[in-house]
Amino acid sequence: MRDRRGTQDLLPEKLLAIREFLAFGEAEMAHSLKSDILSYIDGAYELRPAKISAYENGRLEPNLLVLVAYARLGKVHLELLADDRFTLNEFREQLGKQTS
Repeated sequence: MRDRRGTQDLLPEKLLAIREFLAFGEAEMAHSLKSDILSYIDGAYELRPAKISAYENGRLEPNLLVLVAYARLGKVHLELLADDRFTLNEFREQLGKQTS
């Protein structure tokens, strides 16, 4: 478990925006993220609903596998998610649009 480094102030809000866009609860989000991750890696991966809350409240920073899964589920470029130069409004406008 990694603490947040404080480098991406908007990340927690963007993660929450993806979950709200998908209309998922924390348990459904954890399951969907885990399923997405397992479709790309061999082996086991644990992701509990409490972690979703910690990510969205800024208490923990998700690892790269989780960030990429969030981006895929929200159909946004990873850069939009991870880079604070893209505002929350810009991010919400891009949610659900197909990425190339």
